[in-house]
Amino acid sequence: MRYAVPLLGRRRAPDPSTAGPASGDARPNPLMGPPFGGGQAAIDVAVAAVPLLVVIGAALYLRGQHRRYGRQHGWPGRLTTAALATGACLALYAVWPLPANADGLCALDPSVAGARPDSALPWAAPADTPRAMALAFALFLPVGVLARWRFRRGWALTLALGTGLAAAAALLRATGLLGLYPCAYADTSPALVALGAAGTLTGWLLARWVLPLWPKGPARGWPAALPDRLVPDLGRRMTGALLDLGLWWYGTAALVALLRAYEVVRPTAVDQVRVAALLGCAAVFALVLPHLRRDRATLGAAAVHLALTSPAAPRSAARWRVLVRTLLLQVPVALLLALGPAWAALAVAALHGSTAVVRPDRAGLADLVCGVRVRTRSVLDGGLPDRLVRYAAPAEYAGAGVSSTPGSPAAGR
Repeated sequence: MRYAVPLLGRRRAPDPSTAGPASGDARPNPLMGPPFGGGQAAIDVAVAAVPLLVVIGAALYLRGQHRRYGRQHGWPGRLTTAALATGACLALYAVWPLPANADGLCALDPSVAGARPDSALPWAAPADTPRAMALAFALFLPVGVLARWRFRRGWALTLALGTGLAAAAALLRATGLLGLYPCAYADTSPALVALGAAGTLTGWLLARWVLPLWPKGPARGWPAALPDRLVPDLGRRMTGALLDLGLWWYGTAALVALLRAYEVVRPTAVDQVRVAALLGCAAVFALVLPHLRRDRATLGAAAVHLALTSPAAPRSAARWRVLVRTLLLQVPVALLLALGPAWAALAVAALHGSTAVVRPDRAGLADLVCGVRVRTRSVLDGGLPDRLVRYAAPAEYAGAGVSSTPGSPAAGR
């Protein structure tokens, strides 16, 4: 049983003989019927909003992990990254192939090679092929492994989680991304949900019974909290930069798509509005927000608990130094990505990182010019991870220090 039923019928052209004088000026109400009135405008919103939600979810997840456990290290750190990658893959699986336009999306053309009369796509994408079933099983294996090995969850909760995730993916496929698309563009079936649940349970059993037999494997997969005082590595800094780039780029795309969906922007002015929105959001994210924060960090850097400090003291970098660093680094990158050529933005980033790869303090070229350093948030405010085991002296019980031993100092009291 496949859910490839079109959600929205094709709109009929208005009959000139029955249409009133104002019928041609009627606009669909975005608050009634399909989201954003359906059509290409809703698809544009979906194409921008899905990756934006993935980036936001990744930022919140990393922020929570650094707040609880501090610096990510060893196998637990790798498993934390694996959990993030697994979540991104499941999101991609739920929305694939995420078409960018509606041209021919729901038109069933039997003349196209591989098409089926009951498929919503003009190419072959059935849900009952061995490849689709194997993919559904394999994608949910890491869910069970990580639930047991990294997050220490029981089999019942893990099975419920895997079943819920598989059902949510099937719901997104069957409803055409909750109605944003005019039809269910990817097939699904109850068998895929069952295979997702089976893959999750199999992964949990592998982590429970097979991984402990690994001769040189790690003793445990869950992290131990550590004080986050060391110089942040380049991977952590790059992660923060990529989060900033994703929030800025996809946030701007979602904003422009929403303005287009509500007909605030005319179709002929979309390109100009997109460039203006890119530059405006870059000014807000890179120039305004860091100066309002104590750590002087952008949103992506704050998600991985980074801060801009003075070179020799654990205090916030001066605002004018942060401003000069932004003008030397983030502003050129934003201008090149918005106006082109985009490859030159990569050259600017490589030039900045050329000194960071050879210096022990990981200071980039812009950091050296402006007199700032990238440190962890804990260096700035002295904070400790939430899950850090802290020593507490035992409380003295009533009567402590009183002894009835003869000859002791307390003997006669």
